[in-house]
Amino acid sequence: MKILFIVILGGDLVRSTEHLGVAYISAYLKQKGYSCKIIEVYGMNDTQHIDEVLSEKYDIVGFTTTCVNMKPILDMAKIVKDAYEDSHITLGGHMATFWDKAILERYPQVDSIVRGEGEITTYELVEAIEEHKSFGEIDGLSYRDSVQICQNPDRALIENLDDLPFPVRDQFALHDNRAQYLRICSSRGCLGKCGFCSSFVGREQKDFRWRGRSPKNVVDEIEQLVKKYDFHTFDFIDSTFEDPGQEGKERIGQIAQELIDRKLNIFYNCCFRAENWRDEDRELLQLLVDSGLEKVNIGFEAGNDRGLRLLCKRARSKDNDRVIRILADFPDIYITFGFIMFHPDSIYEDLKDNADFLYNTGIGQVIRHYFWKLEVYPSTIIEKRLIVSKRITADYDICDGMYEYEFLDERVRKISDICQELLKVQEVWDFEIFDILVHTFISRMKKKYKDSEVLGEIEEFAGFVKEERKKMAKFNHDFFMDIYENYETIDVFAKQKLLRDFIKGKMDEIGNKEYRLGRDFIRRGYELVKSS
Repeated sequence: MKILFIVILGGDLVRSTEHLGVAYISAYLKQKGYSCKIIEVYGMNDTQHIDEVLSEKYDIVGFTTTCVNMKPILDMAKIVKDAYEDSHITLGGHMATFWDKAILERYPQVDSIVRGEGEITTYELVEAIEEHKSFGEIDGLSYRDSVQICQNPDRALIENLDDLPFPVRDQFALHDNRAQYLRICSSRGCLGKCGFCSSFVGREQKDFRWRGRSPKNVVDEIEQLVKKYDFHTFDFIDSTFEDPGQEGKERIGQIAQELIDRKLNIFYNCCFRAENWRDEDRELLQLLVDSGLEKVNIGFEAGNDRGLRLLCKRARSKDNDRVIRILADFPDIYITFGFIMFHPDSIYEDLKDNADFLYNTGIGQVIRHYFWKLEVYPSTIIEKRLIVSKRITADYDICDGMYEYEFLDERVRKISDICQELLKVQEVWDFEIFDILVHTFISRMKKKYKDSEVLGEIEEFAGFVKEERKKMAKFNHDFFMDIYENYETIDVFAKQKLLRDFIKGKMDEIGNKEYRLGRDFIRRGYELVKSS
């Protein structure tokens, strides 16, 4: 059996080329004796890799779907099907899981859909194709037979994640073993029910449970990667790293201690849930920092309780305020976060609360958060709410990715429209990455030279960056409030230019100072650390 997985990179939501769903399925199939190949395609203009796909016939061709890549996937599937009619085309992932019947009805190039966790279902599909057996007994599979669309029962979730082989790193190899980070999945499932979440784990699943890998199993995988590739930067993709409850905190504490005991010297990112953290968790946070934690992502999403309730967040403003206050005592941890300035039920007053939250909590240096509009996806709680209130403005098209909708407050719509134009300023996106890399440079240099005479110089640079972030946060708040108060008369072009010039100026100022510091260190014989 010749098995191919095509990963469409164009328009993906993540900045890593690694897709662990495909990597886990490939590893599971290889464990069962099957050989798999992964080819990355950079959109439909990537003729080189499309030609590679078409250079030979594969028995099975699989794609993983998200809300943003359906059109190129369906286009690519048609190209493959037109070239090799007998190739079996199968889809997996979020969109395929929730739109299985519609996809199979509308797109004849798709033969089957693997719903939910894909390892076992895909293996049974491969076996059935190889042995010319019926698909009728394969749980978690939807498919088209000669007369109808068939949707088999859901597959039970995998009980013990330690039983799975470690995911293949074929995509890492495609990039000469270079990347911003390698991805680690230490758990599956999510205890949240956020109203906007497009992940199947956040929905009403009759067999839904959080499941975590053992600390030893997680660190075994990391150690293997460190030793094989001499790679030291990782991203935990768990929906929430510290869930569930106290048991979950004990688990991540054990992971951290294992990392320290094995002297792996890694750096890693993860996601926190604001309501989970208390002052008494400072010892655990210090342990995480000591083990390599340098960035956390938290879904703050709104600046007042009204917004949090409408978005179905478990956290309230006091929880968001508390975790920011706690993390302020750990300056080596960079806080990234989700924030939804505009959503369908936003009212005018919410926007000021949101802006004040970003500024008053000291996390407002990244102006993108002031502009973000909620993208509404299928099968979410908010989708259902909009359907009931008849505020969906167009029929849903799978290839469009998200719904268009009406705002509850017309003033919010007008301000949002202005902000969507401001999101077209490239520097808005560039600064967020720049800011993270500067922080990473500082935190890693402090760690490397904590007992050195140059620590004071690093701390001085860190203080300079902190003050510049405050200036940017003040600019961002004032910039947004001008739009908020004067949205009827705003000159968007002038605002774009002002924004572009200000951000570029700050990046140049900080970047030049960092460069001069680094050059001076090298001249004096000190080694710089990589920030990515």
